[in-house]
Amino acid sequence: MDSLNKKIINIKNLRKNLEKFSDKKICLMVKANAYGHGLKEIVYGSADLVQAYGVATLEEGITLRTLTKKRIIIFSKVTDYATCKENNLEFFFDNEIELLQAIENDCKKLLHLAINSGMNRYGTKSEIVLKNINKILKENKIKLKSIYTHFSMCENKKVTKSQYEKFLTLMSNITIPTEICLGGSGIYDYEFDYDMLRLGIAAYGCEGERVMEITSFISNIIYVKKGEYVGYGKKYKMKKSGFVGVVPVGYFDGLCRSLANNFYVKINGKNYKSVGNICMDCFFVLLDDSVKLGDEVIVMDDAEYYAKKLKTISYEILTNFSNFRGKIEILQ
Repeated sequence: MDSLNKKIINIKNLRKNLEKFSDKKICLMVKANAYGHGLKEIVYGSADLVQAYGVATLEEGITLRTLTKKRIIIFSKVTDYATCKENNLEFFFDNEIELLQAIENDCKKLLHLAINSGMNRYGTKSEIVLKNINKILKENKIKLKSIYTHFSMCENKKVTKSQYEKFLTLMSNITIPTEICLGGSGIYDYEFDYDMLRLGIAAYGCEGERVMEITSFISNIIYVKKGEYVGYGKKYKMKKSGFVGVVPVGYFDGLCRSLANNFYVKINGKNYKSVGNICMDCFFVLLDDSVKLGDEVIVMDDAEYYAKKLKTISYEILTNFSNFRGKIEILQ
């Protein structure tokens, strides 16, 4: 039974999600172990549908380079220009000093310019800086890979349109023709002019076909009398005598402990309530007579369900399962 825990990755659904955006170049974001799905599995399943991959760190880029010859873009600050050049890793800059350092390190063919249109994370929002950057680009005959920005609130049309207008105004200071790359969950719903789409959560199914499913099994069944407690800390007291099942998935695997007593799992097509505190390696479920030892338990097939329970976002739920202990099963 030890091998019955599974993280099921549905590559067919991943591809369906990507194909919706085939009219644009796609930079698929695979940071944080491809949002918890598994870097290798996602890259191998998407290579023919995307033009580039996006990561958060230099270390992620180096790892990814062992898996693909596609373009790789690092979307955080880098200073190790030699390693970027050695691994053909593209990166961004947002000030004159960084641009000059990249030129000195012969990285002229790897550059993206980040513009801050309102996210206030990375990028410049100074027209003076952009004019100076434009001068340096011209003097060194550099053609950028892209000019990009990130939208902070795509669910709000007024805010998003204002950000886009600000981006266009700032970008107008760069007179060398270049591609436009936009990112932000839901930005594809706007009729903005751009060349490449940075695609994140939409690819992984929270706005389309779901890609990840976590399954486990009933590893033990215990008869517990009315009035007795289940698990650590007397978090749940039995209202009547009955059977409690143990499922070997815990907070180490990515199941948030704060979900205690507040979620259901599916066994044989029926919902069953989790009770008691979630342990490091398992949790408890109230059962009926129909459930048997070894029956499959669908722990998570809808990240939005857990996200609403915890008042968070699906990104956090998915990435939590990066440490999941079990077999990875691929559905093609």
